[in-house]
Amino acid sequence: MKPKERILKAISGKVPDSVPSIPKIWVDLAANLMDISLLRVIQEPYLALKIIADAAILVKADGARQFHFPERKVIVDKEKVIEIDEHGKHLGVIDMMGGLVTQLYHNNSIDLTNPYHVAHQHFWKTPEPLIRNMEDVKSLVVPDKNFYHETGCAKRQKEILNSSGDKILLIGDCNSATLAFYVDLCGYEKSLFDLVDNPSLVHATMEKGVAIAVERGKFNIDIGLNVLRLNDSVANMSVISPKFWREFIFPHMKDVCSELHNYYPEVKIYCHICGNIMPIVDDLIKTGLDCIGPLDPLGNFTPGEVREKVDGQVSLMGGINTISFIQHEPEEVLEEARQCMQEAGRNGGYILSSGCVIPRIAKIENLLALNDAVKKYGNYQNGILV
Repeated sequence: MKPKERILKAISGKVPDSVPSIPKIWVDLAANLMDISLLRVIQEPYLALKIIADAAILVKADGARQFHFPERKVIVDKEKVIEIDEHGKHLGVIDMMGGLVTQLYHNNSIDLTNPYHVAHQHFWKTPEPLIRNMEDVKSLVVPDKNFYHETGCAKRQKEILNSSGDKILLIGDCNSATLAFYVDLCGYEKSLFDLVDNPSLVHATMEKGVAIAVERGKFNIDIGLNVLRLNDSVANMSVISPKFWREFIFPHMKDVCSELHNYYPEVKIYCHICGNIMPIVDDLIKTGLDCIGPLDPLGNFTPGEVREKVDGQVSLMGGINTISFIQHEPEEVLEEARQCMQEAGRNGGYILSSGCVIPRIAKIENLLALNDAVKKYGNYQNGILV
């Protein structure tokens, strides 16, 4: 099978020829693997897409996630990377050691009525919350799917699709519609307090988040990306309670899945929720997700425990400890991958992957160990893992 067919089989709960592999590569790791300056990457949205796809091909993965970066102008001043506007005004310092987010000096650098700012809001952090009341929520614009064509995202993504060909399946990103979205706009502390003190504001903001994620998903579907990532790495049981998850996350995540499945029934949606998910596994299935990930072992559970709970109701992705990629040898990563496949993928419906994004200093040998593990232990015969 080709990578696209292999992934689509697995994420649909079926049995491919072998377990597909999608290590979670982001631009920082990709830049290291491809020997490209991260300073270039944060200024060139096309390059941000391309190096992730190229790095995934380099390590013989079956799939790669895609992320659209904003166009940012920068200068380097006393070892700090500073984003500037078209007039050279300093906007804020970019966190080059973390998420590549610009820590803005002033709130007025972000305009909630500007679709470009909203579409890329994850890459800017303001010193004060952007959402304070219902008027702020009303002003929050929803970039429609055509916006991504008008601003060059479609052109860039189609070029990557064409250059990647059959070598790899590319995954479209819907970002987050729920708690991670709210945290981006308001910060951690206010977001968690608002769950208790201002639930109506949280729900209203997440409804806008749903609309934004759905339009982003439609854009991805229209250009040919039929596997989509929906993120909420914040909303796990290491941070909030199952009660709050069911009240605030479940209805909005379900809305995203319903609307996108109605738009294109063949689309496959997986979630990225780090940390402990065991108390809400049944609820995740009810949202309409096609696949649950990333099975983060740092949440103190195993892929086997999740598989036992879901049986064959939904596909699974992930399970390898991200720390293993920097602390272990390839043979140890291979053994961990074997165990994940045996526990979660004996009867198909499983994608081998990391429990979260792989650290930028990971050795290429440890990423290649996933391909070695699949070749050695990940083949199916008569519907069962050999």
